[in-house]
Amino acid sequence: MNGYSSKTNIGLRHFKAALAVADMRSFARAAEHLHVVPSALTETIRQLEAESGVQLFDRSARPVTLTPAGDELIVRARRIVADFDLAMLDLRRLGGLESGSIRVGAAPSMVGFPLSPAIRNLAAQHKGIDVTVFDDIAERLGTMVLDRVVDFALAERWHDTDELTYEPLLNDPFVLVCHKDHPLASRESVLLADIPEGDMMLLDDSTGTGKLIGRPGVLPERLRHSQMRAHSTISLLIMISEGMGLSLMPRLAASVLRSPNIALVALADLSLERQLCIVSRAHASTSPAVAALIGHIKACLQTLRD
Repeated sequence: MNGYSSKTNIGLRHFKAALAVADMRSFARAAEHLHVVPSALTETIRQLEAESGVQLFDRSARPVTLTPAGDELIVRARRIVADFDLAMLDLRRLGGLESGSIRVGAAPSMVGFPLSPAIRNLAAQHKGIDVTVFDDIAERLGTMVLDRVVDFALAERWHDTDELTYEPLLNDPFVLVCHKDHPLASRESVLLADIPEGDMMLLDDSTGTGKLIGRPGVLPERLRHSQMRAHSTISLLIMISEGMGLSLMPRLAASVLRSPNIALVALADLSLERQLCIVSRAHASTSPAVAALIGHIKACLQTLRD
């Protein structure tokens, strides 16, 4: 007894041929519709019948009619062809940015800018794309990219691994951040020697900014040991806005809390910059939706340079 084998040469072409003959009830008209010669169509149907082991069409009838087995096959063939056409339509929509989803990670200091306006611009052009934002510190963002929790992230370089790529986006210079009533707030620039050590507050070393400014030789020893530290930029800025002290942080990060009580002052003798990057998995392909969002992010950052 012959059993069914998954090794078959029957494909979508055979089902479409059977549907054309069934709908037009003529091999000649079906061949014309499919833009093939009648002999090729006849051979395609013969292959389908040989593989299934049953006759699908009564060729002696005029017009051509389906056999009972053919009736059953046509129902399933329509479903198979329709499912295939729908799958191809969905793929074209993804490629054409009609739909899709993006999971993006970002350091908190990059959510307000450039990520928010980039997402807004993307949504205005492609309303079918869903975006989910994960904000965290650079260390965890890199891990989230590696673990495929997010498609990519906006953060500083943290992980030293060949599994991640870091595409530089922006060099963000450090500035002095203080209350508007602080004696240094009215200056155009200050020296590190001008900063009173008792007022200094820093970000924790577990953050990208804290790790960067905590490197040996970056700050004078008297400014390296702060009695007040924070784990997030927002917390530190809130405390500064309440007059609790001052800090050193990248300009973009310092602009997250748009408080009238906060002043930013240039540092005359500290050329330290935070390099912000697109963090992605090495050798990973980029979906059209992700590529579009990255393009909008770069366009927003270009406005800072213009």
